[in-house]
Amino acid sequence: MKLWVIDTNVLVSAALTRGGVCDRLMRAAQEGRFGLAWNAAMLREYRDVLLRPKFGLNVRVVTEVLAIFRLDGYREGEAGVTLPDPDDAPFLAVALMADRVLVTGNTRHFPEKSRGEVEVLTPAEALVRLGV
Repeated sequence: MKLWVIDTNVLVSAALTRGGVCDRLMRAAQEGRFGLAWNAAMLREYRDVLLRPKFGLNVRVVTEVLAIFRLDGYREGEAGVTLPDPDDAPFLAVALMADRVLVTGNTRHFPEKSRGEVEVLTPAEALVRLGV
């Protein structure tokens, strides 16, 4: 199964907008159309952002959202990845250790010169790639 990296903004959008593009993408992951690659830093960011009061999600809902991240998707990631926002580096590093696909709603956070061999897709592009 291919393992893709999902940026935090995609996960938040999926949790907040049922039936939207990001929700459909995450449902495709639940259905086994692709797996999710992640590391501990990413999982911490997912949890921290989803629990921000402005989103109104409680701990139970966040725990359910994060349950999709299976142990077999864990990747350590490579050191030395440089991006304008260092908080984005783990996402790119893990994508390099997985199937080199990163899905984000903020493609400008991953400038082409910094991507290396990683293909950066929008959620809509990812759905097309999956044939969903």
